[in-house]
Amino acid sequence: MYIDESLTDKEKKFLATAARRKTLFLISSAATVVVAVSFLMYHGLIARDMNGLRFAVIIILLLSGRAYLRLYKCAVIFNKLQTVRDVQK
Repeated sequence: MYIDESLTDKEKKFLATAARRKTLFLISSAATVVVAVSFLMYHGLIARDMNGLRFAVIIILLLSGRAYLRLYKCAVIFNKLQTVRDVQK
């Protein structure tokens, strides 16, 4: 797999940046899920004032956490590709 030949310099820079941010993506995913669960626990169990809007906010937070997890998985793959590229040099 010859990555250097098929990617432009701008794409290589993007690949390297995304690979470096994998920890940030994982932490962001975990943090948004924790916030969503905390929000659910507070408004569902403690305050007992859950309504449709608050439920929608919880769903949006969980979807955001899922998107960050997907970015983390992509960053792991980018890191592996970057490692292969470095070995080929």
